[in-house]
Amino acid sequence: MENYYTYNTQDFLDDLDFVRFAKNPDQEEFDYWHKWRAGNPSNAKAYDEALAYLQALMGIRRIRPDLVFTDSLFRDIEGGIADNRKKRRNHIIRIWASLAGAAAVAVFVTATWYFQSMIVIQTGSGALQTVILPDSSTVQLNANSSVAYRRAWNWLSKREVHTTGEALLTVRHLNKDTSAIRQEERFTAYTGELAVEVLGTKFNLKNRDNKVTVSLLEGRIALRNVKLGGAARILAPGDIVMDGDQGFRNVRSDKRSVQQTVAWTQKTLTGENLSIADLINEFRYVYGKEIIVNDTALLNRKIDGRISLNSPESIVYTIANILQANIRTEKDTIYLDPK
Repeated sequence: MENYYTYNTQDFLDDLDFVRFAKNPDQEEFDYWHKWRAGNPSNAKAYDEALAYLQALMGIRRIRPDLVFTDSLFRDIEGGIADNRKKRRNHIIRIWASLAGAAAVAVFVTATWYFQSMIVIQTGSGALQTVILPDSSTVQLNANSSVAYRRAWNWLSKREVHTTGEALLTVRHLNKDTSAIRQEERFTAYTGELAVEVLGTKFNLKNRDNKVTVSLLEGRIALRNVKLGGAARILAPGDIVMDGDQGFRNVRSDKRSVQQTVAWTQKTLTGENLSIADLINEFRYVYGKEIIVNDTALLNRKIDGRISLNSPESIVYTIANILQANIRTEKDTIYLDPK
């Protein structure tokens, strides 16, 4: 309970106990919060704002002046000149009605913003980040990637995220009965034109250069192309699917390859018959810089093993050593010239 004294407005909005109190409090909750607010804590303003937002989401209520203000107002009216009493009272009531209307609009606009706005987390070049969603699902972001979700997640009856770049999602399992899944138990991840519907599972989403690759590590997911429509594609653990302008393609089951697709979480690139072109592309995704090889035939050269992605210099030197090339740098472009 002590944490409430350090809460800001957003902290109150994210607290499920506070949300339940605002929506439908029992007597114990009502007594507790009434006593807490009566103590005039230092963050009382944050409490009042959060409570106003939540009450607005449950329907705009008519704003009424408190009794002290009302009594003072009409005492002033009655103490005025008798001939102008009615005129003055009507004038003041019109002013109060205007203020009340403006306040209601302000609360409604704020509530609408809260309900529709998105929280976006973006990583930069060479940076990895793990995001914990409000339902305790996790999203691990590769470099130059993002995840977005609704600010009012706890008030919505569905769990949805939107990703760019590359992300490893571990989704919390909510449903108890797989034959009767409720709307609030579903989880959908969107990237590009692809929607991935899951229950409790772990999968990797890669969306680079308008090409989406889905690798399923655990559980079961259904894929659908929101642009092309058609039947959903069901994946089992070990499946890899690529989705492009023509829909699902290159569908295969390869558990070893699926495990290799998440090597980026350890800042490595692992594979068999990995081409120099693939390595250069991964460097561009992670660090946002271009590597130019003058002899394009060298891009097809294959390598096996594990390549560290810890620093841009190590990758450049690795490729240069493989190709026996000299390194030349111009701004954000790196040239590998033959020796």
